[in-house]
Amino acid sequence: MRNRRSSSHAVRLPVDAFSIDRTSREPIQQQIYRALRDLILRGVLTPGLKLPSSRELSRNILVSRNTVVRAYEQLNSEGYVETRQGAKTYVANIPPPSSLATRQDLSKATGHVSRFASAFDLETRMDFSADRSALRPSTPDVSVFPFKTWNRLFGKHLLHPNVDLFNYNYDLGYPPLQEAIARYVQAYRGVVCEPQQVVVTNGAQAGLDLLSRILLEDGDVVWMEEPGYVNARLVFSAAGANIEPLYVTESGWGLQEVPEGNIRLIYTTPSCQHPLGLSMRVEQRLRLLEIANRKAAWIIEDDFDSEYRLFGRSIPAMQGNDNFGLTIYVGTFAKTLFPAIRIGFMVVPQSICEQVKRAALYCGQQVSLPLQATLSDFIMNGHFASHLRRTRRLYSERRETFLRLGERYLGEWMEPFEADVGIQIAFRFKRQADDVAIASKANDLRLNVIPLSRYYYREPVRGLLLGFAAVDERAMQVHLGLLAELIKEHAA
Repeated sequence: MRNRRSSSHAVRLPVDAFSIDRTSREPIQQQIYRALRDLILRGVLTPGLKLPSSRELSRNILVSRNTVVRAYEQLNSEGYVETRQGAKTYVANIPPPSSLATRQDLSKATGHVSRFASAFDLETRMDFSADRSALRPSTPDVSVFPFKTWNRLFGKHLLHPNVDLFNYNYDLGYPPLQEAIARYVQAYRGVVCEPQQVVVTNGAQAGLDLLSRILLEDGDVVWMEEPGYVNARLVFSAAGANIEPLYVTESGWGLQEVPEGNIRLIYTTPSCQHPLGLSMRVEQRLRLLEIANRKAAWIIEDDFDSEYRLFGRSIPAMQGNDNFGLTIYVGTFAKTLFPAIRIGFMVVPQSICEQVKRAALYCGQQVSLPLQATLSDFIMNGHFASHLRRTRRLYSERRETFLRLGERYLGEWMEPFEADVGIQIAFRFKRQADDVAIASKANDLRLNVIPLSRYYYREPVRGLLLGFAAVDERAMQVHLGLLAELIKEHAA
């Protein structure tokens, strides 16, 4: 039985209720369907009302009858209307809209979210200009990437497709790419591994998120660099961990202040400390490995920007010195190729390889297989090594230029940390200044800088983190000149 008395007469629909836009890319059939559905949901068309015939409605709104028929059929299939004897169409008996809330109230609706989601509430992402790099840290110069070569390799897999690349296969990584990565980190980073230990992820951050869920329980202690990588700290905290600071200064890592009690995880960026750009000396690396073994703690070695060392060869990864099997090596191609590639990887110890693989299988970490195949070809055919050599030379020259211009434009107020690796430089203020306010003003001018205090959890140092890799000398002069004017206005 219907809740409301039905009408035997078709309702007179106002033509303007449909708002048919004949210039819109939305099909007219969909516009009719949406207009009728909204009228039903708002209670304007009540249960049991007879709708105009498809012929009548099409004549009134000047569209073909078939267009109206298809709109009615979609409404019927979704339960908004029902067809009865004689092909008549009536509004179905659906619950009336609530009188307790309006659509305007939806933005204020509240509901339970997990602690994981709430962990990110107080963290504000930097508001960067999307259409240019400027002084944005951790940003390579994508204009020098060999896209012609990349597109040729990618097109090969699309024009001559292998069936295995277009199905649900290789959840943990395309086997040729796993082998290419293993060869690369063995030769260039001194990592000890087999291809089956390589897990390909949607960027390094996806790997850190996965590891936080695999390794951490509520209340576990993470000993993490201070200052340190903000996004790593956030996912560890979201997993329920307590963060203890591993203080880093220009003198090195504060390994003499080891937290009491258990440590579940140690997070470090020893080859290019983020954000300061320092390199951990070998004696400290060995000391950290001993501490991890004594505490039965895992180490995540995030090999941040290690490829771009100003002088000499890159320092080998700490994982190669780990005789205890406790180090998980995390890498990415975002800096060496281009950020939007979103391909990272982990080299996982044999002891937990199967557990990590099982978790990765069900956590949506998979990367496009044609993209992985293209990257595999790019590495194995020597293009990656060639590109890396070119960008090392380019970024080394730009680093020297940036330091020289930085002294000219910013030297009155700021000084750089002594470092020789990475594609960004940390500057600290010589006297009191609000780096957050200055960074905000700078980003209003699309300079894309980050306040250094953002990377500190407890005792912030004020300064700015500035990228140099994506800008030539002329652009550096323009950007640093604007930044100098801002600092002059706001620094004490």
